[in-house]
Amino acid sequence: MVLERLLEAKYTRKEPLLIFFFSIMITTISVFISYTVFKESTGLFTIVIISLIMVPFMNSMLMEEEIETEKTGEMEPFLQRHGDVISAYVALFAGMTLAMCIAFVILPEDIVQHIFDEQIKEVNIIRGRFTFGNQLLDILSNNISVLLLSFLFSFLLGTGAIFVLAWNASVLSAAMGLIAKSFGGVGGIPVAVMTFFPHGSFELTAYFIGAIAGGLVSAAITRKRSYKFWFVIGDSIKLLFISVLLLIIGAVIETAIILV
Repeated sequence: MVLERLLEAKYTRKEPLLIFFFSIMITTISVFISYTVFKESTGLFTIVIISLIMVPFMNSMLMEEEIETEKTGEMEPFLQRHGDVISAYVALFAGMTLAMCIAFVILPEDIVQHIFDEQIKEVNIIRGRFTFGNQLLDILSNNISVLLLSFLFSFLLGTGAIFVLAWNASVLSAAMGLIAKSFGGVGGIPVAVMTFFPHGSFELTAYFIGAIAGGLVSAAITRKRSYKFWFVIGDSIKLLFISVLLLIIGAVIETAIILV
C-alpha cells in the first residue's frame, strides 16, 4: 500500500530519477525477501516479487499514457508523446540492473551462486549460442523474440512485460557482475557497463518501446471511451517499427564487437 502510494504513475512517471531510486529500493527488498523466504529458485522468485510490486504502477502508467496519447494526438511530435514513458522504463530497468549487479559483486560467492544460479546459467547459454554460426542472424533472432515477448506480455497482461524486463535485467546484472569481478569488484562496474552499453542501449530501448506499444493497444482495447482507437494503434505500429530498427542497429554493433 505504501509503495503504491509513493509510485502513483500520474505524478511519478515524468520523474525518471525518482523511479530509478524506487527501482533500486524495490529490487533490493525483493532480493532480500526472496533469499530469506524462498530458498529454492531464489533468482526467479526475486523477479516474481519485483513484478508483483510493480504491477499497480505499470498498469496506471500505461493507462495514463494511452489517455494522454488520445488527448495530445497530432499536437505533439511522435517521440515527444511517448518520451516520458520510455524514460520511465529506462529508469526502472537501470535501477533493477544496478541493484542486482552491486548485489552480485559485493555478496559472498556462495550467496551469489544461490541467488543468481539461473541467471548465470542463462549467461553461459547465451555465450555458447553466439560462439558459432552466423552471429548477426543469431543475435537478431534472439533479440526479436524478446521484443515479441515484451509486446505480447504487455498486450495480453497489461503489465506482463515487467516480468520479461526484470528477467533480462537480472541476466544482464549477472553478466556485468562477472565482468566487474574480473576487474576487481565494485570498481569494475563502469567497465562492465561500457562493455554492454554500445549495443545494449539500442536493444534495451527496443524492448521498452515494444512493451509500450503492447501496453497502448491493451489500454485502448480495455477503455470503452477510446475515441481515437485507430490513432493509438497507428502509434503502436510505429513504435514496433522503431523497435525493430533499433534491434538491427544493436545487432550490427554487437557483431562488430564480437568480431573484434
